[in-house]
Amino acid sequence: MTGLDRTKLVEELLRYTREELETGLPPERITPDSPLLEWGVLDSVRTARLLAHLRDDLGTRVPPTHMTAQHFATLRAVADLVLSLQEQTTAR
Repeated sequence: MTGLDRTKLVEELLRYTREELETGLPPERITPDSPLLEWGVLDSVRTARLLAHLRDDLGTRVPPTHMTAQHFATLRAVADLVLSLQEQTTAR
């Protein structure tokens, strides 16, 4: 999946988080602005699964230097990271 706009990307990340990550939270509680790290939505295992989804399904590899709390604070932040990395790849 490439060439996503931000809205569609956020929707896809929201769907994936709610349906695939088994967070233990009611799905409707997770929103694009939910604090993923503070709420424990992303732990080491779920972060690894999300990174695999970004790589395998969205075609975006996240370099270790970009694996920061800021980039994974919310689903909107993750979407912005993905779009930024896709832009860098396209610009090369």
